[in-house]
Amino acid sequence: MYNYTIYRVALFNTAKEEQVLSRFNGENDFLKICNQYYNSLQKKKVDYFDNKGQKRVFSITSNIEFKESHRSVISYLDSAYTGENVEIRSKLNRLNYIVSKEELQSRKVFSCIQIPEGLKFGYIVFESKANHGVKQIFERQLQKFLNESGYQDFRVQLTPGLNFNYLSNMIDKGKLKKVRLINYGLLQDVQLNLFDNLYLYSGDQDVRELKFKTKTENNIIKCELGRLFFSKLNKKEKISFFNQYLVDEIAFEICHNGSSKTLYVKDKFKMRSNIDVSKRLQFEGGLPTHLSMKKVAFNLIYEMLDYYSQGLSEAA
Repeated sequence: MYNYTIYRVALFNTAKEEQVLSRFNGENDFLKICNQYYNSLQKKKVDYFDNKGQKRVFSITSNIEFKESHRSVISYLDSAYTGENVEIRSKLNRLNYIVSKEELQSRKVFSCIQIPEGLKFGYIVFESKANHGVKQIFERQLQKFLNESGYQDFRVQLTPGLNFNYLSNMIDKGKLKKVRLINYGLLQDVQLNLFDNLYLYSGDQDVRELKFKTKTENNIIKCELGRLFFSKLNKKEKISFFNQYLVDEIAFEICHNGSSKTLYVKDKFKMRSNIDVSKRLQFEGGLPTHLSMKKVAFNLIYEMLDYYSQGLSEAA
């Protein structure tokens, strides 16, 4: 399975005002800053340690595709880590080489940056690979590069970039597996009389998990959750669930085509912005082609920009 993770990138000044990225500070183009940042990673690798104490290296050794007319920067990020012994074997299971835990195990991670003209946000697409998450080091080093380039008064922020076209299709065609009704704080017990439910309590949250007796009941609940998910809700107000009682938040899990995702009705920034792109890519020799990886990344970004242009989602 091949997954992309998409992030919305924004830039804030000291007054916490979101900047138009193509002319932040009144004249600077953030796209060019991103290209310069990629070139800096090509010239000098970044050594750091993760929270497990493993040494990691972040760099770029591939070509960088910078297209100002297309407002994009594309390359493969090199993500490497130590700490594990690995055996490299032949197709006949014969030992070829042993990678010691002191040696770096490196993977190339596809990345695509697009900074539209005249908007206060752009998108960054990363290929998802186990043990090679790059979001945190990417964001930290980009901020460091901004500071060293004389833009200390600006803060970069990466948040989940949600593709609502993909999520709408998942809700419409997927199967609802789980629903949790959440109230924050130590609240009085509230009895649900709509459905049988399982009471859960965790920390400062009062959580109730719904169970479904029939397919019809499942579909009714899924339809209501879809309506709420795409509604513009006041984050300071309670969510009315089936007009019978109020909750602070609703989380629900949808499964479709072998993928599952937990969605939040109100706080959508809690959601993971990963998308299964296996069926969209073209393969040669068992690997996705570079051209199809670029095409799929741009198509996902265009879908998100289309939703934004229609005013269908404040979180896109």
